[in-house]
Amino acid sequence: MAAPRGSQRQDGGAHCRSLPRWPPASCGALDPSGRGWARRDQWERASWGGAGRCRSNGQAGALRMRILRSAAPSAWGMAELHVIGQLVGASGFPQRRLFCKWGLHAGGAWKLLAGLREGQTQVDDPQGGDVAYWCHPLDVHYATKGLQGWPKLHLQVWHQDSLGRSELLGYGFCHLPSTPGCHALSCVTWRPRGTRGERLSRLFLGGGPQLRAPDAAYAAGDRFRLRTEAAGTVHLQLGVLLRHFARYGVQC
Repeated sequence: MAAPRGSQRQDGGAHCRSLPRWPPASCGALDPSGRGWARRDQWERASWGGAGRCRSNGQAGALRMRILRSAAPSAWGMAELHVIGQLVGASGFPQRRLFCKWGLHAGGAWKLLAGLREGQTQVDDPQGGDVAYWCHPLDVHYATKGLQGWPKLHLQVWHQDSLGRSELLGYGFCHLPSTPGCHALSCVTWRPRGTRGERLSRLFLGGGPQLRAPDAAYAAGDRFRLRTEAAGTVHLQLGVLLRHFARYGVQC
């Protein structure tokens, strides 16, 4: 018969310590996928051997370390960045019926543990004023071993007319905040200016020039070649949580 959790057992006169608490304090929220109870059973079996025998401290410690590594292999020993917030809306654009396409780009040292890399808001048609509200949620969790390639958020604001046709109004990007706490950000946008003929065509027919490679909007290498004009502003509210950055000499 298995011993109840948190109890003590004896085997051959040797006193066995009570089972360690699950999850351990160093583990944290390592298993958001719903497999925590299975690992709890593994954790307890690491303390008790087969046939009702108690494992030695060395054997139990090695098995517990193996279970912890399997619980979160992607974030073990790495600094973590968790961003929770929303795309509030946009202002300053000449058209109504706006929606926004967004995406996240990070360097090779960063790994996305949870959340989406890209998404799109709904279309908002403000009845009064020029502010479109989306309140689109953002929730991402990164792990990294370096600061190079800090994640940045790139945006595309589009207009949808009454016939369902979409027209690009502006590109923009901003880096995610690097300090913990709540942040209110304003990301200004721009669009390619185009030639005089393209500007006349945009005035009467709509549309306009677009980037062949959208990543040029946030890549520093080619952006200086573009001729652009200002567009509206996208407003964001982001909350930032940092973990284990002190291990890499970063004071938060």
